[in-house]
Amino acid sequence: MTPMQALRCATIFGAEAIGFQKDLGSLEVGKLADVLVLEKNLLENIQYTNSIQYFMKNGLMYDANSLDQILPVEKKLAKPYWLEGEPAMMRTN
Repeated sequence: MTPMQALRCATIFGAEAIGFQKDLGSLEVGKLADVLVLEKNLLENIQYTNSIQYFMKNGLMYDANSLDQILPVEKKLAKPYWLEGEPAMMRTN
């Protein structure tokens, strides 16, 4: 299977398989789309899918490394609550 065939299986053919081809699977006006921006051309090597630089979800663009929102406005990712120190159940006081 070529990288293009693999990409089509994961996008348009996948949407067709679950009956959502009218809403998903390709970039077209009126369709829903979450988008990945890759640093490398996955058509050269399908394993380049791990080279994500940016992603768009629900109309917001994020930096893939920091998960900071970068468009339409810049917004730093809040520190996850589980990194705020010792978990409450482990505290002895």
